[in-house]
Amino acid sequence: MKKSIILSIISLFIIAGLSAQPVQEINEDAYLAYTDSREVTISLDSPPDRIVSLSPNISETIFALDGSSLLVGRTDYCNYPEEVTAVPSVGDLMSPSLEKIISLEPDIVLVSTLGQNQTIEAIENAGIKVAYINESQSMEGTYSLIEDVGILIDRTQEASQLIDGMKEEIDKVTERISRFQKKTVYYVAGFGQWGDFTATGDTFLHEMIELAGGINVARDASNWTFSLEELLEQDPQIIILPPTWGATFEQTKDAFISYEAYQSLSAVINDSIYYVDGDILNRQGPRSAHAVNLLSRVIHPEL
Repeated sequence: MKKSIILSIISLFIIAGLSAQPVQEINEDAYLAYTDSREVTISLDSPPDRIVSLSPNISETIFALDGSSLLVGRTDYCNYPEEVTAVPSVGDLMSPSLEKIISLEPDIVLVSTLGQNQTIEAIENAGIKVAYINESQSMEGTYSLIEDVGILIDRTQEASQLIDGMKEEIDKVTERISRFQKKTVYYVAGFGQWGDFTATGDTFLHEMIELAGGINVARDASNWTFSLEELLEQDPQIIILPPTWGATFEQTKDAFISYEAYQSLSAVINDSIYYVDGDILNRQGPRSAHAVNLLSRVIHPEL
C-alpha cells in the first residue's frame, strides 16, 4: 500500500479508524503524519532537527538531500559520503546500541530494509519515534524511498530534483546503449565451495543489469540461488565480480578463476571479469542511477 501524508485532523481520524495496525502517539496539531511501511502512522510536531539513521542508504539519501546537519547518529556501515563518518556511530546494523541512540535524543529514527523488528520495538519502547521505509526492490521503489525521506526531513523539493536527475541519467544510458547488441551478464554474489549465488530475476540488481544493456543469465531464477550447472550452461559473456569481504578485487578475481569449474567459462577465458563497487550496486538510494551508468560502461566498453 502506498504511504500517504495526512495533513488534516479529519484525515487522521479516518486513517486511525480504518487501520487495525498499531499507531504511534498522534498529536492532533501535528505538522506531519506519515504512514510507514508497517502501516504505522508517525506524527511530527515540526520538521525533525535530530535524526538517527540505521541504514546506509538512508544516510546517503539524507546527505544527498542536503540534510547532513540533521543527522546525529548512524551505523558503522554508513560510510558514504565520506563526511558521514564524522557523525557518531550507534554500532552495527544488527545490534545497534539502544543506550547510544537514546543519548543522542533524536526526534526520529529512520530504518530501511536492513532494520530489524526487535530493534525497532526496543527503540519505540524507549519513547522514540521510528519510521520504517521498506520500498520495493526496483528503480521505482528507489524513487519512492527518496521521496519519503524527503517528506520526513522536510526536503521534498530536493528529493524531487534528485529523482528527476536520476531519471535523466538512466534515460541517457538507455539512449546510448540502444544501438548496441545486448550481452549476457552474470553477477557473482557468492562462489566456490559454499555454492553459487547471484542476482536472480527477483532482485533490484537484475533490473539494473537489464537497464544497463545486459541480459541477466539468472533472470529466471529466484532467491539469489543459482547452480554451477546453470552457470556453465548459460556461459555469460560478462561477469561482474565485487570483492569478497576483506579482500581486494584482484584477490577475489584470482580466487574465482582458480576454481577449475569456472575455467571453461568464456568470460574467464576472455578476461571479461569486471569490478563495480558493491556498495553502489547493493544500496538502494541516490547512487542507483549512477550504478546503472557504471554497469552500462562495463557491459558496453565501446560507449
